[in-house]
Amino acid sequence: MAVPLYVQIRREFEAKILSGALPPGSRLPSEMDVTAEYGVSRATAQRVLNDLADAGLAIRQRRHGSFVADVTRQINLLNFVTPAAAAKGTPGRHDVVSARIVRAADAILSLPGAAADTAVVELVRRKLDVREEPQSIERHVVLFAAAPDLLNENLEDLVTLPYLKRRGVSIDSIRLYLDPVALDEHDAALLHSETGTPALMRRRELRTDDGSTVEVVTTLVRPGTAEFFLELPVPAM
Repeated sequence: MAVPLYVQIRREFEAKILSGALPPGSRLPSEMDVTAEYGVSRATAQRVLNDLADAGLAIRQRRHGSFVADVTRQINLLNFVTPAAAAKGTPGRHDVVSARIVRAADAILSLPGAAADTAVVELVRRKLDVREEPQSIERHVVLFAAAPDLLNENLEDLVTLPYLKRRGVSIDSIRLYLDPVALDEHDAALLHSETGTPALMRRRELRTDDGSTVEVVTTLVRPGTAEFFLELPVPAM
């Protein structure tokens, strides 16, 4: 499967930012500059810069332009719960740790409402940045009936929400949980961290209109690589 052009362009900027070629505070090209240099539409250029901002690599300021942020990712927790953010995924590539079809009772995550013998697809991936440094560990458990051909997809670039929508699965709601955890030996090794280090884990459930859960995903973020924040408008007094 060909990598979309906007992803190719975004990865060029990621590489320059993370290598130091574009240091923090540097002004990034405008949407018009990206459009002219790469011969893409304004919408594509906007998506490239917005994706960099969503990943915490850039700061976009209305009427002032876009600038390189500190390489420590700034993650807006609200982006974790919006369908648009879930559909886009985040910059970087995945290293597939394991992928298999198992009984729900044997899966690494519990799929709410699934009987023990229900078939599920289990996928474990490690998210890497352009320097091949680990950013997070993702664990997916998806109802097999909703995703029978998932393992035939390009698992390094797969974003499950649009995949499920392409298959006609009607996602009605996304439920999010945030849990503080301590890294066990296995996860610490995958994330190049110390066993017992505190970390933040996000658990996301995709639910259909009848209330059933078709996917559970946990994302365990490597300690020290991201700062989490909420930014809310000031209410009118």
